[in-house]
Amino acid sequence: MRTTATHMTAAHTTAARITAVPITREPAMDTRKSAADLTPAERDAFLEAVVRLKHRPAPGGPAGAGVYDQFVALHGAVMAVTTPGLPPGETVNFAHWDIGFCAWHRKYLIEFEKALQAEVAGVTLPYWDWSRHTDAVNKLFRADFLGSLRAGSPGPVTDGVLRDPLPPAERPAWWPAGAEGFPVHPLLEEGFGTSLARGSVGVGWPPTAAQTTRLEQLVIQQPGVHPLWYFWLVLEQGHDQITSRTHNRGHNFIGGHMSGAFSPNDPVFWLHHANVDRLWANWQKRRQAAVPGSTHEDHYPPGSQLSPFTGSQAPPGHRPDDAMWPWVGGATGFGVSVDSAVRQLLPDYSGTPAVTVKEMLDLDALGYRYAPPGT
Repeated sequence: MRTTATHMTAAHTTAARITAVPITREPAMDTRKSAADLTPAERDAFLEAVVRLKHRPAPGGPAGAGVYDQFVALHGAVMAVTTPGLPPGETVNFAHWDIGFCAWHRKYLIEFEKALQAEVAGVTLPYWDWSRHTDAVNKLFRADFLGSLRAGSPGPVTDGVLRDPLPPAERPAWWPAGAEGFPVHPLLEEGFGTSLARGSVGVGWPPTAAQTTRLEQLVIQQPGVHPLWYFWLVLEQGHDQITSRTHNRGHNFIGGHMSGAFSPNDPVFWLHHANVDRLWANWQKRRQAAVPGSTHEDHYPPGSQLSPFTGSQAPPGHRPDDAMWPWVGGATGFGVSVDSAVRQLLPDYSGTPAVTVKEMLDLDALGYRYAPPGT
């Protein structure tokens, strides 16, 4: 800090000392923008990071597998996790069909975003604002971004850089040397083929802006039942009384690879789930404002609370103090019930600290924020 000396008169007999006050700055925050609001440079940087991650060889993985494919494999494997103390033959879905859906995917997106940033510095995940469907069609699902949508039975994407192969004349300057296209790994194709496929018939979409706002404001008060139970249910699965056009319906609307367990094969997945995370973040912010003095943990059900849908406690990995597989640190007794070949594709997080559900509740502490649509 630069200081400027002031004029002192002879009457002053005590030396004046000016102490510089250090300037404190808030930690840098990553900002996730609506995909419809990206500049061409931001859009291209995101695509470059995705394609480079696809062609970054997976450490210790099978031939032809990239780091991107490790993230895809993880999303399928998390649906059938064996945990310490679980009866033989039983598995837990750590990421879906219960209250921990939001927290698990928040951590998953953070890990993927970090991997993108290792490829192209400064890249952040954009979100697909479901209620701005015209913008999505005109700006996202076109040849210079994610490629076109497809109506009807699933078939290969026919435009954009997510094809396999991509004609040499259409490869941008940043295209990785030796890469032919954006292939789906054979272990992860789920019957849709090794070229990225889309396509659906008769899937009602999109939600209206009013339906999305109603979801963000959803607070159902019931004695002994935390409001997040109902918000989570509508956000993940939809509900006719609020809107059925949420997470699950969005996967099926894109169709093809996006409709399976290995749905991150389609990069649309990351934009779709960034919007899921944004809606939860907006709901959290509203709840904290509505309950002055409350903490982030106040807006997540206590681990002892029974689900209003099952009458039981949430399963392992879904309660506030639970570690979320695969981020369980050095804990033993965890496994996955998936094909052994797919297991070879999974990333290894055993050398990293365990991460609990409650560590995913404070967006500021996690170091990112969402820009409002249109900014």
